[in-house]
Amino acid sequence: MKKLKLILPMLAFIFAIALSFAFTNATADDYYATGFIQIGTTWYEVDVDCDEVDNNDCKVRLEGQSQVYTVYADESTNNPIRNSTNQIKVIPDPRP
Repeated sequence: MKKLKLILPMLAFIFAIALSFAFTNATADDYYATGFIQIGTTWYEVDVDCDEVDNNDCKVRLEGQSQVYTVYADESTNNPIRNSTNQIKVIPDPRP
């Protein structure tokens, strides 16, 4: 029982510290949209840093390639993800 009285406050203190790091606020810098790009006839899911705010289409370029792809919200070319800038994002190749 004496050990329990010593260990319980220590555990409560450790859990309080650990849980304080579990709850953080996401900032605008951490925002990534999940979208789809079409390479040939196949759709690939990608994560891009597009804010979906303005009238510009979100465009990406795969690392090591020069072709630019438009990012879509689903696997159709009807709903492109929007971005506030015309900047082309460079992302890793989603193909296995």
